[in-house]
Amino acid sequence: MEKNVEIKLLSNHTAVAYPVGRLDVAVSAELEDQLVKSVEENSIDKLVLNMENVEYMSSSGFRVAIALLRKLTDKGGTLKICNLKPAVKRIFDVIELTSLFEIFDAEEEALASLT
Repeated sequence: MEKNVEIKLLSNHTAVAYPVGRLDVAVSAELEDQLVKSVEENSIDKLVLNMENVEYMSSSGFRVAIALLRKLTDKGGTLKICNLKPAVKRIFDVIELTSLFEIFDAEEEALASLT
């Protein structure tokens, strides 16, 4: 199966994940496995989810984000989200998850907020 996410490792247990396409029930379980495995294997505790290449996000996609947030929070880490397309941002707003996640317009802003 193709990789749904690219992960760029930075210093200080920090990484940026670039999911691609539609985050729906067809890909979300595999995406969650890839992200959680990378977090564990690379001792990541600060993760930025760069959503610039995500066209659509279903409840399954949100479950992945929430699972990641829990995993990182449990180990004292943090999850930031950036570059949401307007259609995906509207879904965050409608299901009132904007208060759960720190959302930034640009990757640089999200990374700067990690310090």
